[in-house]
Amino acid sequence: MNRPARWRHRRRERAGRDRPLPRPHARPPARALLALLLLVCSAGPLAACGSDAPARTTLTVLASAELTDLRPALDELRRATGITLRMEYGGTVSASDLLGSGRADRHDLAWLSSDRWLRLNLKAAGGTGAPPSTRTMMSPLVLGVKRSTAERLWHGGGERPPSWADIAGAAERGQLRYAMTDPTVAHSGLAALVAVATAGAGTGEALRPEDVDQDRVRGFLAGRTLSAPSSHALVDSYLAHQDDADAVIAYESDLLALGGDGRLREPLDLVYPQDGIVLSDYPLLLLDPAKRAAYDRVLAWLLAPAAQKKIMQLTLRRPVDPTVARDPRLERPIGNALYFPDRPEVVRRLLAQYEADTTATDVPATATGPSRPPTSAPSRTS
Repeated sequence: MNRPARWRHRRRERAGRDRPLPRPHARPPARALLALLLLVCSAGPLAACGSDAPARTTLTVLASAELTDLRPALDELRRATGITLRMEYGGTVSASDLLGSGRADRHDLAWLSSDRWLRLNLKAAGGTGAPPSTRTMMSPLVLGVKRSTAERLWHGGGERPPSWADIAGAAERGQLRYAMTDPTVAHSGLAALVAVATAGAGTGEALRPEDVDQDRVRGFLAGRTLSAPSSHALVDSYLAHQDDADAVIAYESDLLALGGDGRLREPLDLVYPQDGIVLSDYPLLLLDPAKRAAYDRVLAWLLAPAAQKKIMQLTLRRPVDPTVARDPRLERPIGNALYFPDRPEVVRRLLAQYEADTTATDVPATATGPSRPPTSAPSRTS
């Protein structure tokens, strides 16, 4: 290469070295906007970016009063699915009377401790069928008995737990005073009446009207000294009047929570009657068929293992998903399930007996804070 050529080559190298590099902010505006959009959308599932964002929906729910303890889980449901459940609380029995009456109802869903009385009402009204229903959690009806009373009556339990017939007999003899919800309003009270009447009949089948032993029911009701319209209110009532009752008939979940908060003057031993258990399974019912898609989304979230575990931790109710590891307090077998009546006149007869013979002192729940830590064939009750 001659000298002029080498000179020209070196000048081109220096010119390349001296050319300024592109500055970062010189990116075309469209690309910058796209990058910003992607950043916002990656911030979390609640950002309204693209078709994957959950659609915002509100569903009105007629719910059993004890489901107030699900509020933290329902907040998580809303964040995950975009669906807000606007809960309106009341008694399970009174809600079943309303929904089964054929009168128009404005709710999209119902979430009850049990839908068995509702189904009987619908059957009696000549309805075309019950609404779609899926169970979401479980809790058996049990008896929480002061330890001294259990030892006095049943010698600490002996080889077997007492039966519903034993419980009714002790109440009739004046040896057992208990707290129970109003069975015309709350399912736990109605379930207790069904259990006692079924045990008294001794047929091993669903009760018929002629099987209802009025004397046995009357004797059982003689021991009821505290009442409330819901299971949570019943716990509050018992806490305020512990000297007025020897036992509480309530859901396992309520009694386990009560035993862990330090407000009992005497421990309560949980009795699982050996002749059968009444189990509430908290079904979620679709009342408005137009809301089927949202109902399915809610169910998918509630039945996922993570949500089942969360519900168990919050409420001490048993998960319906058998793959979810249970809290050690919920590992006890609950035994056989009692038949629930398959004829509405049986339930009406039991309720009429209650209204005629109840001797309970209806003491309102005391404002001592929450009763739970903030945390075509007869159908069996399971």
